Formats: sequence, C-alpha cells, structure tokens
Amino acid sequence: MGDQEPPQFGSLEEELEYWKEQANRHQQIAVEAQEELQEFQQMSRDYEVELETELKQCEARNRELLSSNNRLRMELENYKVTNMEVLETEL
Repeated sequence: MGDQEPPQFGSLEEELEYWKEQANRHQQIAVEAQEELQEFQQMSRDYEVELETELKQCEARNRELLSSNNRLRMELENYKVTNMEVLETEL
C-alpha cells in the first residue's frame, strides 16, 4: 500500500474501473483487518479467562500451603515444649 501515482488512463471508463478496483481492494483489506482484530480480541478474552482461573487455583493452593505451614509450625512448637518438659523431668 504505497503512495504510488495512479497510471495514465486512456478513457474515463478505464479510470473509473481503476478506482473501483482500488476501492474494492482497500475494502477487502479493511474487512480482513477487522476480522483479525475480532479474532485477536476473542483470543485475548479466552486467555484472560484462562489466566484468571489459573490465578484462582494458585491462590487457593497458596492458602492451603500457608495453612499447612502454620499447622506444622504449631506442631513443632508443641514437640519442642513436650521435649523440654521431658528433659526437665529427667534431670
């Protein structure tokens, strides 16, 4: 789609036909661009939904791991306290 000089025409009908062809060609390019844009937008929406789903799953897994970590820390503290009490009673 360069800025070319239009050719010289031998008649008004030739010029009319040339410009009709140019208009049709540009119309087709515009239609194809619009279709590509719509396809891209749909793919973007689909990808966004996929990422949101994945994010929710990761957040849920993170909450589970944090909860498990907290539970294990408490168990560790309980074992420490219990072992300290056992050691103190043995002394």
